[in-house]
Amino acid sequence: MIDIGTIFLVCLIIYILFKRRDLIKLDLRIQRMQYILFIVFVIFLLFVINFLDQKIAFIISNQYPQGLLANYPLTNETLTDIFKGITHLGEPNYLALVAFPAFLYFRYKKNTKLQTLILSAVVIMMFGSLISTILKAVFVRSRPYQEWNNFGFYFITDVLQKRVPYNGDYMSFPSGHTLVASCGFFYLAMMNKNIHMKIFWSAFPILVAVSRVYLSYHWLSDVLASLLFGLFLAKKYRDSLDPSSLNNLS
Repeated sequence: MIDIGTIFLVCLIIYILFKRRDLIKLDLRIQRMQYILFIVFVIFLLFVINFLDQKIAFIISNQYPQGLLANYPLTNETLTDIFKGITHLGEPNYLALVAFPAFLYFRYKKNTKLQTLILSAVVIMMFGSLISTILKAVFVRSRPYQEWNNFGFYFITDVLQKRVPYNGDYMSFPSGHTLVASCGFFYLAMMNKNIHMKIFWSAFPILVAVSRVYLSYHWLSDVLASLLFGLFLAKKYRDSLDPSSLNNLS
């Protein structure tokens, strides 16, 4: 059954395709320094995968076998309910429940700048969702609840040889929720000059990242990669836009 958030999201996408195609652009050209930073990050990510993923999962995951939270079932249940709500901040259809009414309101008020801000945030989130889906199909990593004692990278060759099933249990890297939230909320943070609003928007993707690890859907390395890649995409998207189409918020 299609939920109302999905309908709202489709309406926004249709409007963008017909009225604001100028917002659909993303220049991913990388400068030399960014290549260096990428190599450093890959080395750091390999360290996290090998030495921290399972340790962090043991500490905060709600399903890790013999994990610390297993000794506190009531706390675990309460935190699980909280983080199940937070994790929706990484789902475009849930965000559309706010974005679509806000867009209609600012359209009624003839506030072009805020209309464009909402639409551009939707565009970069959809870019993030698309890129995340492609990367998941390439890396094919098992989720924590699937194989607790395995790093779980199979890559697409193992799928083609039918060594692993191609389904959601093997789509852990990167975290789609975290990448979508990072693209959208970091972009909103960049478009604000007010430091308090920058902190406000930046907190959401971090909370989503914590929720995905806590709920046992992702390893620490999955969400770290998504946070930084989402920040990179948000910056690239902001720089790709025509400055005349969207000014910074005061």
